[in-house]
Amino acid sequence: MQHDPPPGTPIPCEECRERVSARLDGEDDAFDAMDAHLRGCAQCRAFADRAATVTRLARTGAAQPGPDLVASVLAAADLRPVARRRRAGLAVRAGLGLVGVGQVALAAAGVVGAAFAGHLGVGDVHMAGASAAHFAHESSAWNLALGIGFVAVALGGARLVAGLVPVIGAFVGVLAVLSVVDLVAGRVDPTRLLAHGLVVVGFLLLLLHRRVLRDDGGRAATRPRTDPVRSDPVLPWSGPVAGPGAVAHADRAAVRREAA
Repeated sequence: MQHDPPPGTPIPCEECRERVSARLDGEDDAFDAMDAHLRGCAQCRAFADRAATVTRLARTGAAQPGPDLVASVLAAADLRPVARRRRAGLAVRAGLGLVGVGQVALAAAGVVGAAFAGHLGVGDVHMAGASAAHFAHESSAWNLALGIGFVAVALGGARLVAGLVPVIGAFVGVLAVLSVVDLVAGRVDPTRLLAHGLVVVGFLLLLLHRRVLRDDGGRAATRPRTDPVRSDPVLPWSGPVAGPGAVAHADRAAVRREAA
């Protein structure tokens, strides 16, 4: 907002015309120095009249019809990759849901199997301070946890992927090495290893989830980029930003050009 100079102080024509534009934009309404200048300057009075006419015509004129750019914009913006990624994401989540249901079924089967073994007296064999039934319960609890994790991601818990990948990846890696050792030593039936295929498929789907949906646990969206010179965060868009003041200044400049 411009302020009047001390009473009796004249203002130049350039400042008077700036104040005329400001008054027409509704920015200020009391310019005694401007009014005094207009009474004594015929050129500035003529500028004020022309500027008022241009402003009135710009505000009351009918909008001119323009070309319909919807079709060209849609043609320029190829949405097919976005649609393909969305379909791929739905397929990955559906696969994770199925794997999660399978893991829950394995957990339930383990609990039921341990109960039958205990009823028949087979689960009473002890090793390392625990019975075979307890080992079956531990395995069932782990399978249930895996199933819940896979189902949670399938239902939209994308932020869980960043935490599940290292945990399940370590489990799959260690299990794969030990399974090969046990298989070579004859300590496990090959059909038993097929039950581990579900968690391997789930792990691969988690990796695919991160690639297809470009999920990193939300870290990229919340970490601001900081300029080494400035201490405040810098937004990704570093170009000039035109605020209301800049727009008003541009409008005044256009009015002056039209009035000249």
